Amino acid sequence: MTTELLFRGDAYLRSATARVLAVSERGIELDRTVFYPQGGGQAGDSGKLLRAPGEAVAIIDTRKGETPGAACPCAREPGVTAR
Repeated sequence: MTTELLFRGDAYLRSATARVLAVSERGIELDRTVFYPQGGGQAGDSGKLLRAPGEAVAIIDTRKGETPGAACPCAREPGVTAR
């Protein structure tokens, strides 16, 4: 699946609502994201994801996903699962 890369339309966008599509060792794949992935010498974005109940998941890095157009924010804690 592809991720809607919101930063392409607005590089200063700081938040958006998204759905979790998958969680793996690589990271958390979202249907849309403001997190810019690592590439071309630029570090991947960090920040936090807020779950629906308000619980925060720390994001330490963002990498390109397995498929073209996908970006995967990487959680600080290994084994984070979607709820």
